[in-house]
Parts: sequence; C-alpha cells; structure tokens
Amino acid sequence: MIEVLAIALGAAIGAPSRFILDHWMIAHAPTKRFPWSLLLVNTLGSAIAGVAFALTTGNLRVFLLIGLCGSLTTFSGFGWEMHQLWARSRATFAIALVVMTASSIAAFLLLYLLLRS
Repeated sequence: MIEVLAIALGAAIGAPSRFILDHWMIAHAPTKRFPWSLLLVNTLGSAIAGVAFALTTGNLRVFLLIGLCGSLTTFSGFGWEMHQLWARSRATFAIALVVMTASSIAAFLLLYLLLRS
C-alpha cells in the first residue's frame, strides 16, 4: 500500500510539472515547428530516472521512477507529436525522432553512469 501512495504522490507532482513545463516551453520555444516541450520533459524525466535508478531503492525509487518520471514523461504525447510532425514535415519528423530518442537515452545513461562510478 505504501508503494501505491508513493506512486500517487509522485504522479501528483510530475503531472502538474509536465503541464507547467509544457506551457513554459511553448511560450519560449525558438520555433513552433519542433516539439520542444516534449523534448524537454522526456529528457528531464530520463535524467531524473538515471539519478533515481543510481541512487535510490525501495519506496523512494518507486516514487521517483514510476510516480514522478512516469507522469512527467509521456509516450502518448510522443506518439501524438510524431503523428503531427509526420503530417506536416517528414524531415522534421525524422530529426525529432532521432533527437528525442537519443537525448532521453543519453540523459539517463550519463547521469546513471556518473553517479554509479
């Protein structure tokens, strides 16, 4: 039961954070043609996940990985944005797909490896 509460609390923080970051990035993005807010939340969430995986265990890990990162990052948003990009510009779609995937993996691995060594 404690794990469920930890997940719920993490999600209660992650979901509004995603909303706030999304709106901030939309207002400050260099261009509207690229899904900058999605890149931000997924890279940030992956970085937090790398830290959490390297440094935590138990309920704190569940809170951070499943609750916070699970609600901060989004594959549904990723799917929607990619669909929109495909319809508008296949070149931008390809670039976004590579950049978002690489940045998320790199953020996780970099922080995980730095903190585990």
